[in-house]
Amino acid sequence: MGGEPAAESRGSRLRTHIGWWVGICSAVIGILAFFLTRCESGAPSLSEWRAKADAICEQEFPGVLQKMRASDESFLSLIRKTNPEQTDRNAASDAAQEVSASMRHLVGSWRALEQPDEQRSEIDKLHSAGAAFSEAYASFSSAIYLDEYKDEAYGDQETAAINALSHQVDILKLKECKGQVGSPEDEGVIIVP
Repeated sequence: MGGEPAAESRGSRLRTHIGWWVGICSAVIGILAFFLTRCESGAPSLSEWRAKADAICEQEFPGVLQKMRASDESFLSLIRKTNPEQTDRNAASDAAQEVSASMRHLVGSWRALEQPDEQRSEIDKLHSAGAAFSEAYASFSSAIYLDEYKDEAYGDQETAAINALSHQVDILKLKECKGQVGSPEDEGVIIVP
């Protein structure tokens, strides 16, 4: 009888040690799984985001440029008239508003993209620059409509917005957007209202 309790003790201790090691291994696996799921972001990489943002530029920016040219032509037609009427101002105002709406749509398409974890603040600045560009044309549209368009501040506002947009495009290395937006140094590409 003296040998039996010792055998049970060893078996009991062995089961305890095995249970203890299985518990530790399970806990370690659980902790690793937790951290891997937390650390593994579902966000796209910067290069994936960049490709999608450039595709949006390729698709939508030609329409923005076309509307900008139409707005410039309408505005030039307005200022060439010695006594423009409200209908002339309305046409030029509507054309500038079309640019604003078109750019707002493009920025909305950028915002709809899932953002990468890296350079998130620079992407937000891109959105802000695009929105400022849209707002510049909306302000100019209102000024034309109200016959207050002779103030050079509107042209300065548009120039500052396109410069900021171009700068963010450079920072984010958006090649297709760069080809569409151009550089602040590009003379004659965009006629400032």
